[in-house]
Amino acid sequence: MLKNIGKWKVFALETGDFRLDGGAMMGSVPKVLWEKTNPSDSLNRIDLALRCLLLDDGENCILIETGMGSKISDDFKNMFAIKQKENPIQSALKRFNYKQEDISHVILTHLHFDHSGGILDINKEGELVPAFPNATYFISEANWTSGMNPSPRDSASYLDYNYSLLESLGNLKLVQDNSMILDGISTISVNGHTVGQQLVKVEDADDVLIFCSDLIPLKSHIRLPWIMGYDLNAALTLKEKTNFLNQAADEGWWLWFYHDPNTVALQIEKSAKYYDIVKEIRRSH
Repeated sequence: MLKNIGKWKVFALETGDFRLDGGAMMGSVPKVLWEKTNPSDSLNRIDLALRCLLLDDGENCILIETGMGSKISDDFKNMFAIKQKENPIQSALKRFNYKQEDISHVILTHLHFDHSGGILDINKEGELVPAFPNATYFISEANWTSGMNPSPRDSASYLDYNYSLLESLGNLKLVQDNSMILDGISTISVNGHTVGQQLVKVEDADDVLIFCSDLIPLKSHIRLPWIMGYDLNAALTLKEKTNFLNQAADEGWWLWFYHDPNTVALQIEKSAKYYDIVKEIRRSH
């Protein structure tokens, strides 16, 4: 496992697993091809992870993504075959001796429900409260606008009860494209999947790690034409992926997967067709 990127200790928080339709995840790629790498169940759904990233430099404790959260209904769990503990983020943090109160920064790549569901908790009085009471929440301004005013095309992915309360609590920071969050922590703006998605870049003089979010949700998606049907602008995703993966291969970046059920992170190099895997960190189940 990756131990450090410069001053940052790196932890993989496995908060749960779920399933989405394989055809939607692979877009125009025929099932006969994608099922070799991502087998489907009887409902055509494939396995996906909910792997948050925790970074700690001794002064700041940063959480990237929040998982599904614990306030989901049984019907919702069944629809997406969600498997997670009762309080998934609390359990994942506890494994590394952290508490929710330790988190100083929460960075959301975008506000789709599988990324933002853990922003808020329900307290004993039945009220919605921040799951990370001492944290500032960093969301791109463009994606906040999308999340608060979704189009008919993506309204099912933006469930504003997961995040709208932040606006009145004073702990929301809207950031511009390609922003610096802290020393060594910055964002890379991409818009093909949804408007205002921000990848997170963690770097020092020797290493770079990129939280790929839904630009490259699965290891299978390092093949350039493999683009999700969920993406609002597939042509733009292809352009963004091509530029991003070429630079990742040239500079030896670590690519961190939020959704891949088996691979945590990998490095690539250019090949005759697309890219070959140089190093891979597998999930320990």
